[in-house]
Amino acid sequence: MGLTPAEDPRRDMRMGPTQRRPVEPGDTKDVDVFVSHVSDDAPWATWVAAVLEQRGLSARVLAWDLPPGVNYVLWTDAQMAAARLTMVISSAAYFDTPWSSQVWTGALVSRSVIPLRVEACPLPGMLATIAHVDLFDADETEARRRVLVAAGVEAVARVATRGFPTDRSTVGIEPTTFPGAPPPSEVGSSATEVGSSAAEVGSPTAEVGSPTAEVGASPTDTPPVSVGAPPSRSSGADAARLRRRLPRAGLALLTTRALMVTVGVAIVVAGAVAGLLMIRGNSDGVPSARMVGDLRVAVTAFDEVDDAGQRHPSASTTDAATLVADQMVRSLQPVQQSLAVQVWGPSKIGRAPSGRGDQAGWADQIVHRSNANIVVRGVLRAAGADRVVFTPEFFIDRSLVPGAEELAGYYQFGTPVAAPAGLADNPVFQREIRTVLAARAGALACFVLGVGHYALGHYDEAAADLRKAAGMPGWQDADGKEILYLFLGNAADKKGRYDEAIGWFGKATGINPRFGRAHTGAAEARFHLSRGQCTTDTVKVTDLRQSIDVYLLAAGEVAPPYERLTRSKIDLGLGRVYACLSQAAVSADWDAARRHFRLAIDEGTGDPAGRTVQSEAWVGLALVELPPRGVADPAAYRRAVDAYRNAVALADGSTRSAQLLSLLGHVQYISGDRAGAQKSFDQAAQLDPTNRARYLAEFANLSSPAPSAPAPQA
Repeated sequence: MGLTPAEDPRRDMRMGPTQRRPVEPGDTKDVDVFVSHVSDDAPWATWVAAVLEQRGLSARVLAWDLPPGVNYVLWTDAQMAAARLTMVISSAAYFDTPWSSQVWTGALVSRSVIPLRVEACPLPGMLATIAHVDLFDADETEARRRVLVAAGVEAVARVATRGFPTDRSTVGIEPTTFPGAPPPSEVGSSATEVGSSAAEVGSPTAEVGSPTAEVGASPTDTPPVSVGAPPSRSSGADAARLRRRLPRAGLALLTTRALMVTVGVAIVVAGAVAGLLMIRGNSDGVPSARMVGDLRVAVTAFDEVDDAGQRHPSASTTDAATLVADQMVRSLQPVQQSLAVQVWGPSKIGRAPSGRGDQAGWADQIVHRSNANIVVRGVLRAAGADRVVFTPEFFIDRSLVPGAEELAGYYQFGTPVAAPAGLADNPVFQREIRTVLAARAGALACFVLGVGHYALGHYDEAAADLRKAAGMPGWQDADGKEILYLFLGNAADKKGRYDEAIGWFGKATGINPRFGRAHTGAAEARFHLSRGQCTTDTVKVTDLRQSIDVYLLAAGEVAPPYERLTRSKIDLGLGRVYACLSQAAVSADWDAARRHFRLAIDEGTGDPAGRTVQSEAWVGLALVELPPRGVADPAAYRRAVDAYRNAVALADGSTRSAQLLSLLGHVQYISGDRAGAQKSFDQAAQLDPTNRARYLAEFANLSSPAPSAPAPQA
């Protein structure tokens, strides 16, 4: 029987104050494997280390070997340099830490990294191109074997699974079992819960379809658990997996219905993958396992909600939602083939969970249940005893706009329509509502397509789709259209069309003067337009000072849900403006620049978007710390080098990491650290093979008699 994290006798011994093996940052004694992890994953890391050491390999792991008082980053760098192989205990918690990218980026340079996933999380950047090993879906015996195979101690058995593969549907499996299926007791429990859910809503099970198929979770969503394997990260993890596998039960039908009409349209959007346009909008068929494609639109059945907040589901609200789904399909079909889009109607998605004031909570549940990245929901709401109002809205999820999460939020979509309550069931009024819905669904489809292109970096295509949405009926400037102009401004900014971007941002703030996100975009575009090379003869001083005023205006209009991220970006922008003015010798605002860069770092949210802002703030701080040309200031150079190292550790992607390593190399060379400079340029060349020759040439050119400091990159 193997050692588990809780049973390993060396665990207590190594953690004892007098028994700890001394490992200093400069210790370069060879070690077979360095296991990189965060504190949440210490049980996994020590278990992996114990497995390796049982087979005679030497392993080094933070939980056992990091001495008190030692700089973690320097110690980690030394361990990676000394180890033959780095195993990264990969989890969402690991990649949320600000220093994780430095670990795996450095290991990638030497091609000696193996990600060991201990939960189903995506691998970031270039790490996603490395073959990884999954431990979370295996029992202890299989997990042990996978670790040893990864370390090169054991070999993969080179045998066929089950003879000649004549039938892909049956080869390698027993006819009555599915590979990785949950234990029979769990399957029975799931079936029981499904039956009770169907009974609660009072509808036949056949109407919902296969529960597992509808929500798209395979039996492997619940990994087998063995005695001695590291426990789940949280007590709710297994329950969360079960919720993904089972459809959420609907609410019981109520006998009293209030007459009202408010249709809120909400959009939740996540990241996308490039592909061909495939519109699959049969909203009446049986759902497949999970939605697939670049954009996945789930239209839920609409609800009727009275003035007391009680829900009254009805067939008419489902028909209205089906109309929206079908109209979106028709609007998307003639679009140029560039995205894979799938639209599901309410017969596949069902009814949205009750939000009860949580505007985004219901959407999050639908996203997890169906794998959708766009969710459309409608609510018919009473406005007093004698009036009903039709008000569409949508919600954009942050995962659609990585690096620009402040664009996410809840927005109005379309003109509110009011009517006497007694007309709610009038066929003429119902036709009017359906006409309005159809018109808005077309604009909604174009807007969604534009946002999808924006998420993929197709900014010209995004602008074309968004302009088309702007010209369609049903969405006027007074009806929450500022979000459309915000995305148009951002698309223009991404393509360097700063005058155009400022114009779109101006239209957004003209509609909503308190739209802080549009003010932030306008300030950033104005900065790029007026900065020049941050020299006296190229900078536009008046425009730069105007950008300061706009940034300060934006800071006063910051709103949830991403207030902290937005403030961090505003401080980054202010730091850049003050640094540029100081660099151009227009003003002496170095202290102001330093203060705002520090604020941007301190306000970092710890997620990918926040780390990107922090990385760029460290770049700005490094430039601020550089001494004037020709001035020998070793302490200032050390501060600049440290800031660049922090920027590299937090950088988003290998290309940006390589660019920052190049800047770091320049500063190291000027400060006299020629060996460090060569190492930085070599790492840059390996991280960005496309520009390898350029980085190597940069280092060669530094041998000139008067090497210069890197140009400001504010």
